[in-house]
Parts: sequence; structure tokens; C-alpha cells
Amino acid sequence: MSDAPDETAGQPGGRSLLGRMAGSVTGRLVDAVDDVVLDNVDLDAVLERIDVDRLLDRIDVNRVLDRVDTTRLLDRVDVDRLLDQVDVDRLLARVDVEAFLAGVDLEAIVRRSGVPDIVAESTGRVAGSALDVARRQLVGLDVLVDKVVDRGVDQIFTRVLRRPPMPRRNGPPLLEVDGPVETDGPRRNVTGHYAGTLSRAAAVALDITAVITSYTIGYAGLDKLTQALLNRQLSGDYAAPFAATVLVLWGFFYVFGSLAIAGRTLGKTVVGLRVTDRTGRTLGVGQAAVRTLALPFSVLTLGAGFAIAIVQRDNRALHDLIARTSVVYDWGERSVQLPGPLSDFIARSEARLDAGRKPLA
Repeated sequence: MSDAPDETAGQPGGRSLLGRMAGSVTGRLVDAVDDVVLDNVDLDAVLERIDVDRLLDRIDVNRVLDRVDTTRLLDRVDVDRLLDQVDVDRLLARVDVEAFLAGVDLEAIVRRSGVPDIVAESTGRVAGSALDVARRQLVGLDVLVDKVVDRGVDQIFTRVLRRPPMPRRNGPPLLEVDGPVETDGPRRNVTGHYAGTLSRAAAVALDITAVITSYTIGYAGLDKLTQALLNRQLSGDYAAPFAATVLVLWGFFYVFGSLAIAGRTLGKTVVGLRVTDRTGRTLGVGQAAVRTLALPFSVLTLGAGFAIAIVQRDNRALHDLIARTSVVYDWGERSVQLPGPLSDFIARSEARLDAGRKPLA
């Protein structure tokens, strides 16, 4: 080994200076090489050799999205500028409206909006209010007719027959209700009172219309059916014995079935009447049958069976007397009320009558 001393050993930083010089030269050489290489690289050729599908398959999209700060990204988006770049006309022109609407359940949307329920409720209230007004007018006319008839009958009893007048009861014992009911104003409640002749006549007219209309439609349908199945035609004359028999039978079952099931026919339902027994109890099947069979007697007496209801203090017709039944006002859950002015008039009349009956001091 040589014992000669190292020439750089005694020089501080000798090796560091050489290292820095070598690094500087190497860096410049690399930069020069990079510039030469990049200047001579054909990027299009390189990109053509890249398999984009394989590259995308190797990208974990979920991890990429997890690293995206959505809040910062949205904060940097200029929505106004973005909307300014959107051509709304072209966008709408590319929308297939028919295909879009075909996938929309409009019926479900309407149901969830509650519009059908609102319309049905409003329509029901309007129809019910209009029906109540018509019923109330009929009840008011009934009361006026009863008072006029009662006054005439009372005159006959007191002046001609020299007997006290017959008392009038408001209704069957189990249903009689007295006193006013407060609504928009004081109105007398007549629920459960004997039904007047005008209301009963309106109900009879509606029932006759319902029977004839349904019979005509049914008879015409039966005629078409026999023609199609049996190649036979029923008599076209509705006054023929067969047609008349069918009409009578249909009328009987219409009235009897309605009374036995609900205690009222369609006409009585519309007008607001109900048939009970004499005391106000629910009509039985036997009484419904008897009343239906006795109904022709009121007709065959040239209407006299109906006319006696006018002078009867309980407004019961001949078939009601035979079957021991009564007809009363009944509007279901709502109370039957007289018109306000008529209620006030009756109240003042009763007050004057009570004052006249007080003994003089």
C-alpha cells in the first residue's frame, strides 16, 4: 500500500464539490435528452397504440369518485354560465313527449293529489243542500196545509157537531219530538212527525215514475232477449194482459221489497219519508206485505183512500189504517227542519194561543 497522503483529504468539502458538479452535469444531460426525446415522440402514434378499453377497465371508478370533493366541485360551477350554454329549444325538440307521458301514471297522480275526493265531497254537499232545501219547502207546505185543514175541521166539530175538536199529535209515540233546533237560526225540528199530504204525494209520483220507467226498460230488454234466444217477440202492446200482469207484479215487488228491506221506497227516500208501524217501531215484513196489498184499495176508491189522509190528524191513508202503519219524516242523520220564517210564525202563534189560555187575574 502507498503511504502517500490523499490530496483531497485535507481539503474540506472536496468530495461534495465534485458530487455537485457531477449532479449538475447529469441533470443538464437528462434535460437535454428529455427535450430531444419529447421533440421526436409522435404522440398520435403513442395514443393509437393505447388500448383505451383495457385502460378504463383497470380504473376503479368508485375510488376515483370517493376522492372527488363534490362540494368544492359544485362551488366552482357557474350555474348561470352553464344554463346560458344550454339550447333549451334543441333540448325540448329531442324530448319524446308521448314516450314520457306513456310512462307516467296520470291516474295515480290525480288520486294522490286528492282532487277526486274533494270534487266528490263538494258535489255531495251541494246536492245534499239542494235536496234539503226542496224537502224543507215541502215540509213547510205540509204544515200550512195541515193548519188550514185543521182549522176547517175544528170549525165543523165545534159549530156543526157541537163537539170539541180532535187533538193533533205530532207523530207516533216512540218518535214524537218537540221543540226548536238551533242552526243558522231557530228552526222547528219535525223529525219523526207524521208526514204531510204534499210530501207523500211527491213520493208517490216519484215511485210511479220509477216503476213505469224501470218496467219499460226491463220489458224492452226482455223482448230483445227472447228475440235473440227464442226467435220470438213479446207483445208490443204494453196494455196487453201479459204486459199489464207483469207491470202489476213488478209494482208489488218494488213496493214490498223496498218497505221490507229499508222501510221506504225510492220516492220516499228522495223526499225524506219512512214507513213505521203505528207506534213508530221499524216496519216488519208482514206489515210491509199487508200495506202493499192494501194499497190498491186506496186507488180503487177513486183516490178517496188517499184523500182521507188530508183530514186525518195523523195523515194516515186507507192502506195505513188497514196495515196499522204510519209515514213520518226522516232525513237520515240530518234533522228535518221547517223553514225559518215558518218556524217563527208557528212560535208566535203558539205564544199568542198560550197567552189567551191564561186565566185572568
